[in-house]
Amino acid sequence: MRTIAVAILFSALPAIKAEVIDRVAASIDNSVITESEVMRQIRVTAMLNSEQPDFSAEKKRETAERLVEQALIRKEIAISRYATNSAQQSDILYKVFRQRFPTETAWRESLGRYLLKDADVRSAFEWQAVLLDFVEVRFRPEVQLPDQEIRDYYEEHIKGKSTPEATPSFEEARPKIEEILTQQRIDNALDRWLGQTRTQSRIRYRREAFQ
Repeated sequence: MRTIAVAILFSALPAIKAEVIDRVAASIDNSVITESEVMRQIRVTAMLNSEQPDFSAEKKRETAERLVEQALIRKEIAISRYATNSAQQSDILYKVFRQRFPTETAWRESLGRYLLKDADVRSAFEWQAVLLDFVEVRFRPEVQLPDQEIRDYYEEHIKGKSTPEATPSFEEARPKIEEILTQQRIDNALDRWLGQTRTQSRIRYRREAFQ
C-alpha cells in the first residue's frame, strides 16, 4: 500500500551565483510536489525493498502519483481531525527494518548508497503507520460481510485444497476469512475514495519532470 518524501532544494555552485534548480513535478490545489521529492521517494522505496532505484520516466510519474495520494490523505486527516496513534507502530516498523543491518556501519553504508539519511527512512515508516491508522478508522467500520460470501470463500479457497485431516472447519477458518475479505473491502474503499477525491482536486503533472 503507500510512503512519504521530503523536498530538497539543490543550489548551484557559488562560483557564479546561487540558483535553485528543483522543479515542480506536480501540484495539488495550492500544494506542490517537487522533482527532488519524487527522486527521494524512489530511493527510499528502493532501499526498503532492497532494489536498485528506477529513475525511468514511467517510475517517476508513478511515484509522483503516489505522492499525490499521500497529499490527499494528509489533507483529509487534517480536515477531519482523525486521531492517529501511529508513533509506536512506526517505531516498531523502523526497528524491524533496522534488524536487516547487523552493525551501525552497515546501516550507514546502505544509507550512503541510496543517498539517504536516517530521518528519510523513519519518515517512510511514520507515513506507513499513519496510513494504516487512517484506513482502519475511516473504512473498516463500513465493512459488512454477508455470511454467504464468507462460506463461498471457504468452499473456493480452503475446502478441498489439502487433505481432510489438514483442512480446518468452516468455523475454525472463519476469523481468517473475515479478515482477508475485510482487507479487500478496505483496499477497494480506499481506491474509490481516492478516485473521487482526485476529481474534486486540481491536480496537474509537469511533463518535463518525468523525462
